[in-house]
Amino acid sequence: MRIYIDLWIKELDSDTANILWKLGFKAVAVEKLNTDKIKPNDIVVVKKKVIEARSRQELRERLRGVSREHSIISIKPYSIEAARMAAHDSRVDTIIIDKDTLKYMDKNQFSLMKQFSKPLEVSFKTLIEPNSRVKAMIYRRINYYLLYTKLPLIVSSEATKWNEVLVPVSTISFLTTLFNIDSRDALLSISNYPREILVRKGVSI
Repeated sequence: MRIYIDLWIKELDSDTANILWKLGFKAVAVEKLNTDKIKPNDIVVVKKKVIEARSRQELRERLRGVSREHSIISIKPYSIEAARMAAHDSRVDTIIIDKDTLKYMDKNQFSLMKQFSKPLEVSFKTLIEPNSRVKAMIYRRINYYLLYTKLPLIVSSEATKWNEVLVPVSTISFLTTLFNIDSRDALLSISNYPREILVRKGVSI
């Protein structure tokens, strides 16, 4: 049985949770929970903290006091030094690439991420970025990351409403077409890879 996991839902309400459950998702990492009516047996909800940092000091301060237990911590680094610190800090689960952070995702950054087994996370919203130039740059970075590091790529939705959630079959097809990767590896980006992160956090799925 396939277990789909979305590692980044910005806002979750009962309608979105219901759609996710119908699509086969068993767990989600959520920034903001807008309902208390989600039954534990329907879908596992884990807290996600997305931290934006422009310096090493800012990242250090924002990581201080953040609960690591059953929480996913993802970083958006807005400087080289913040990106480098995020790569080797054991409290960080994923590093997010988008139009604002891609400039810091260079070979040295990926080398550090490879050294410390730090996966790259990209949201579907980023993959369909309307600016064709930015989109091409993101695609090149991701392809290089996959080729150079051989590390997991985590694909999430960054959904704020039900019609933004990932549709597994379509997502796998999209990734296979765009990045020319095997469909099995594309499947892992929304299943086993995010599940491994949750399991390390002590979440039972």
